[in-house]
Amino acid sequence: MAFESSISRTAAFVAITVLAHLALTAWVRRDARARGLDPSPWDLLTLATGVVGALVYRRRR
Repeated sequence: MAFESSISRTAAFVAITVLAHLALTAWVRRDARARGLDPSPWDLLTLATGVVGALVYRRRR
């Protein structure tokens, strides 16, 4: 049973992480478009690194 619980927690963590990365990417994309920037490089960075990519975007905008 402990093994099943561990898998459930891991799956939940992965799901939350994926959702957070997608939400951050959507925010970065919308903001970049509003500023007239190409959002593609920022999308890739944010999807790959999550919060780090969003912070780098925010710093450079």
